[in-house]
Amino acid sequence: MTKIKMVWAEDRQHAIGKNGKLPWHIPADLKLFREETTDTLMIMGRTTWLSIGQPLPNRTSLVLTRQLTWQPDFDDVLVAHSADDVLSFIKNDSRDVSIVGGASIYRTFMPYATDLIVTRIDAVINGDTFVDEIDLTQFDLISQQAHEKDDKNEYAFVVERYQRKN
Repeated sequence: MTKIKMVWAEDRQHAIGKNGKLPWHIPADLKLFREETTDTLMIMGRTTWLSIGQPLPNRTSLVLTRQLTWQPDFDDVLVAHSADDVLSFIKNDSRDVSIVGGASIYRTFMPYATDLIVTRIDAVINGDTFVDEIDLTQFDLISQQAHEKDDKNEYAFVVERYQRKN
């Protein structure tokens, strides 16, 4: 079965973005993101795509947008215009899937998520984009790993891994 994992970082108030960007710089979390999304079909909304700005190595990007005429500047980026289109694509692709944002994309695909990888940042950021609170009763907490603030990572954080209950 294809894994559909959601990967995101949030602050104490569930902020995930500000002005179309990540509102923090945490290299250890960026490394985790790279590890979790490499060799996957990486699904994101158009705003998230624009914040990344280019295809990432060893991943296939699929951008979900309601703008029917929108096309990325890269030939190797896939575009879908509905959640049903994305789900059909997933069914015909053998790779694991990583859902990487934004908020409406997480909301849309949460019912299909098999795994959650959540970085909980120990701070309150003045964000403008927020992820919904998750009903964690549908998931088992598999692991937690705490990381202290240091000279490279401006905030302490905890990485929580969840797996959907059968």
